[in-house]
Amino acid sequence: MRMSVRWAWIALAAVSGGLIGVAEAKPPHNSANEYLLKLPENQRAAWLARTVGNWCVATEPFLMGVAQNGAGAGNAYWSFRCIEGGSFVVQLDPLGGGVAIDCETFKEDGGGKECFKRF
Repeated sequence: MRMSVRWAWIALAAVSGGLIGVAEAKPPHNSANEYLLKLPENQRAAWLARTVGNWCVATEPFLMGVAQNGAGAGNAYWSFRCIEGGSFVVQLDPLGGGVAIDCETFKEDGGGKECFKRF
């Protein structure tokens, strides 16, 4: 399932804004991401799945990284799989808004970035 080009552009524009690995320098504050990190894995997966719709039962939530600077500073990037098929990346802004695109599109248009790999 391919998400709209507009959504893909929004997510990819933020990705190009300079990303850091999870263990590197402290990223800009993202309270929504901090909330997710405190949840048990199954609740985190369910929260992320809402970005793609009610049909997805998510598994394997994976924090890929947080944008350090640029237009997307503070945005967190998570990937996950749906047990019904498909995998997605979510751009999570500091206020809790999420935009999802499928991992295939992300790999094609992500400038060398891929789901389930740390930035």
